[in-house]
Amino acid sequence: MAPTTHPAPGDPSSDDGAEGPARALPRGGPSAADKARLREQLLALRSGLLRSNRDLAHEALKGSGQVFSVDHFADQASDNTDQAISISLLESETDLLKAIETAILKIDGQASPPYGVCEDCHMQGAWAPETSAPWIPTGRLGVVPYAHLCIAHQEEQEEQ
Repeated sequence: MAPTTHPAPGDPSSDDGAEGPARALPRGGPSAADKARLREQLLALRSGLLRSNRDLAHEALKGSGQVFSVDHFADQASDNTDQAISISLLESETDLLKAIETAILKIDGQASPPYGVCEDCHMQGAWAPETSAPWIPTGRLGVVPYAHLCIAHQEEQEEQ
């Protein structure tokens, strides 16, 4: 099986407009069976998050437009805090939903780089032909199926 060629930084067909040759991905990555299993996992995660988002949106918006019969300022402050927490959770879950949607599109071949490829490694074109990089290990994808960075780049991002 020949390696798949994808636009790399500097490739005329890439978005950055610079010139240079396309870089072939080394063999590796999740198998078709792994992708099917991980796609089902992503769909289940998305379904749960959509239900949670509905509930959080209801909680976050519960106070807006309603007349409060609050007897004490502490009760009102508590309600405001609960609403702020709901909004914050809603924003976090929305970001997670976007990551899940992107992963599903990648599995379906509708987004680049391909599913399982570290976006930073792919962007930098920084991998040796004899390594499995830029592929995200299947074990990591099993735990975080929407992962878009290899462990090294994820750790680097978290340090920053």
